[in-house]
Amino acid sequence: MPRHGSRADFERAAKRLQHLFRDGSPTISVEGWSPNDECGRRNPHLLALGCEVENLFPGIRCKGGAIDFFSERDIKWWKDSKIDDANSVGPTRNMTSSQVACVNFLLPLAAIPGALLSILRALDDDVVDVAAITHEGHESPVEFEWIGLDKSLEGGTARGAQNTSIDALLVGETTASRRRAYLLEWKYLERYLSGRPKFKGKGISGDTRRRRYSRRYHAPFSSFDPAVVPDMDDFLYEPFYQIMRQRLLADRMVREQELAVDEAKVVVVVPEENWPYRAVSDGGTSTSPPLARRFPQLETVEAVMRASLKDPDAHFDMVAPSFLLEAVCRSLPEATAEWADYWRDRYEV
Repeated sequence: MPRHGSRADFERAAKRLQHLFRDGSPTISVEGWSPNDECGRRNPHLLALGCEVENLFPGIRCKGGAIDFFSERDIKWWKDSKIDDANSVGPTRNMTSSQVACVNFLLPLAAIPGALLSILRALDDDVVDVAAITHEGHESPVEFEWIGLDKSLEGGTARGAQNTSIDALLVGETTASRRRAYLLEWKYLERYLSGRPKFKGKGISGDTRRRRYSRRYHAPFSSFDPAVVPDMDDFLYEPFYQIMRQRLLADRMVREQELAVDEAKVVVVVPEENWPYRAVSDGGTSTSPPLARRFPQLETVEAVMRASLKDPDAHFDMVAPSFLLEAVCRSLPEATAEWADYWRDRYEV
């Protein structure tokens, strides 16, 4: 796969892009781009404290928008105490947040007829409609930080914290009258290539992980192919560990027919330029050394995941946000013009 610059180059470029957007976009107030705390002054991709709502697309900042959506469902926003936004209401002040990018992409489209359908049809052309998701008294064509109907794989009930979750969930109806869940995981700056990949199978925590997930990984209904990767420990490195758990969540949804789904696909949305996330190895190090050894001919996380699954076309995909944006704009150019302009200006997609 194409690789340009060091592992940190994309991160630096993205932070600079958000800095330029913060200081130049009419969607950010003077107060928003003028942080007066030391952390904000040192990190120009951060909004001023108290202006975190300006991290959202303008159309979802209002009453009934993203903050109310999360609050009504008791969904936790991602926060970072290191940048002093842990106690704020609403999203983080960090403009490179992948959670914010996901919400800014999908929630505005939920109000535009046909927009979310164009996303699913870009992924699979047999989708004919987007089904409403009804859960705990709420109905929406998209949900965020989904952990399952009643509880997570780990048994918890908190959405967005300490449980296996997916950034966004949509359910499509197909030409074969089947319901297919789409579990979307959104990435922006995340990267896992490092000199010392962290193995999550060590010690008591590692034993806990095996106890929680091994049975599901090896179950007959699992989407993983044990003939290809017999040892689940190979996946106990990021980003494979997260994707594996999300795939196991998808398997549970199908087996238990949560939301009456017959099929489920995990889709990772990550910029093409973020090769330190997409690549398995850069020659000096690997995200998962055992998977790199098992598949020496495969260069990307996407290729390794697909090789590990029984039905890769049905179970997994990895796309760039630009791919989805272009699909929406082709389908509904006028209705989505304001949203598309915002996305192109802010994220250069």
